[in-house]
Amino acid sequence: MNVRKPVDYGTMYRELATILARNLPQMDEIYAIGKTISQRPEKGTAVMAAEFLQANFPDRTGFSPRNVRRMRDFYRTYENDQTLLRLAMKIGWTLNVVIMESELTRDVRRWYLKQARERQWSKKELLDILSSDYEPDMEADQENSSLRFS
Repeated sequence: MNVRKPVDYGTMYRELATILARNLPQMDEIYAIGKTISQRPEKGTAVMAAEFLQANFPDRTGFSPRNVRRMRDFYRTYENDQTLLRLAMKIGWTLNVVIMESELTRDVRRWYLKQARERQWSKKELLDILSSDYEPDMEADQENSSLRFS
């Protein structure tokens, strides 16, 4: 039986409330929440954060435990790569989740982040491209490249 150990999350809860009070753009808010959660070593921190956010911000959506864990993963994915972070901040959360959860090399991830913004792909379009045999031509001129599927 899993029993939660007593942990004081007060500081984290205050930080989360401060983040949401700032009315940041969506991706800035997600990155800040992910950073706050990543600073806690305890297992279950994302779930506790999700419960706090759902209870204290009932008018806001997107704070399921799974999504909050994704916010933590988003922060961890890009915390040491400012180039990719800048690209990721320019597209929406849904496309970021699709790209982040795909097994991509850094260069291919960068290509998809750029293309998702430039081509304004929908989630379905991005998923279709990722599931196809398409291999991006990293050296082709991005402005003139067209998607060619195998």
